[in-house]
Amino acid sequence: MIQAITFDLWNTLFKYKSYSKLRIQELFRYLHEKEFSVPFEKFKNAFDNKFHFSEVTFEEIEFRHIYTEQRISSVLNEINFELHQRDLDVIKEELESMMLQDPPTLKKGVKSTLEALAPDFKIGLISNTGVTPGSIISEVLERYEILQYFDETIYSDETGYFKPHPKMFEIPLEKFNCKPQNAIHVGDMLETDVRGAKEYNMLAVWFNDSNKPKSYDTVPDYEIRCFSEIIEIIKKM
Repeated sequence: MIQAITFDLWNTLFKYKSYSKLRIQELFRYLHEKEFSVPFEKFKNAFDNKFHFSEVTFEEIEFRHIYTEQRISSVLNEINFELHQRDLDVIKEELESMMLQDPPTLKKGVKSTLEALAPDFKIGLISNTGVTPGSIISEVLERYEILQYFDETIYSDETGYFKPHPKMFEIPLEKFNCKPQNAIHVGDMLETDVRGAKEYNMLAVWFNDSNKPKSYDTVPDYEIRCFSEIIEIIKKM
């Protein structure tokens, strides 16, 4: 019997929206105010490689969350430039809060589906947060009037781990006092959402509205194209 439903954020609740270009421009502008003189292209190469830690895999860092200050420091080390801690704090806050200026839009059917499910199930959000911290994401969810439907919000910057690490699934289910076999997770990423949920013995729904190719290595229990289809899946259980 299903008691709890957890959801991914990006490309599940929110449409994907990148803030990388804005962050590159803002960090470059800020450093120039501090007498930084490296050409933009050289800086951009350093940013692309070091800010996103593109040279390492999640497995190599044991799925540990990479914090914004680590990202900025990695770029600064690459370009041999130093900032005082107070300056790091200022630019960190600016980069992390960019979502508030231009929030991503909700996927179709998200609000009505959550509204329909919330009275009968524990509802959780499990999100890898990247640069935007959970506190900012929750503020945007509040703007869209859907934060109220979540009994728990689990963010990687607060747990210290990225999905598919089991901690990301363990924490909400423990708070719900729910066994994994009585919970189902909905997300768009096979390697993080489906793999993580199934390895924690939850049921997994792959939200594949972009018709991505299937994988023989990671197989979901269900696949949906429309967000609201989760209601019918739950009803049939």
